[in-house]
Amino acid sequence: MLEADKVVFFFLNFIEAENKINIRNMLTVQDIISKYENYSDEELYTVYKSIDNYSDDAKHALDFVLKKKGGFDSLIKRLEEKVIIQNEKRRIGNEATLLGMNGVDAEFLKSKTFSSILTQKEVNEIIETNVDIATLHIEDKKVSSDTIAKSILGCGLASAIGGALVSLQYIYLGATSVIMIIGLALVCYSVVKFTTKKSYNNTAVLLSSFAAFIISYLIGYAVFLIVGYLG
Repeated sequence: MLEADKVVFFFLNFIEAENKINIRNMLTVQDIISKYENYSDEELYTVYKSIDNYSDDAKHALDFVLKKKGGFDSLIKRLEEKVIIQNEKRRIGNEATLLGMNGVDAEFLKSKTFSSILTQKEVNEIIETNVDIATLHIEDKKVSSDTIAKSILGCGLASAIGGALVSLQYIYLGATSVIMIIGLALVCYSVVKFTTKKSYNNTAVLLSSFAAFIISYLIGYAVFLIVGYLG
């Protein structure tokens, strides 16, 4: 076989292999229908909005699935109903959280809250969830003697760890940077948070974290003055 014939033969085999791959990867209308039947209403609506960019097979498949599910108007109606339900859940949730933050009991709220859209069971579940969140938030913000003691302990630990980190920065790098400053702040806060089991919403945690940050730099720079630059 001549060299040119070999090239042509190889090229034809390559084209045939590519065609086989493309045929295997092509979706039939039935494949697309099966795919769309598993789509949520939101996903079907997204496809509908951009259907001009799809193939004719995809358009036929979407049309078939929409008709099977009651048509486009039915799809829109279901989506609107979902929005109404979500808004109602959000309204009840926000009210429960706000009242829960003011110390209102969940049982009292359940006895006074009703909805023409949701079942009472759904209303009660929303109230319980959001009142629990509000209770946790109140507890997180509460500054007790135990919180103060743990904040002081956390401040001491964070200062020791932070001081070591700062001293290493100055001793081996000769300076600090914005990234290192942010990192130190996060380390101090993380240590205090771990010790107190409370977040930055708590005043004691916030003040202890800030104090630890300042003390860390004082300790680190003092160690640097003693040891000197070794970088």
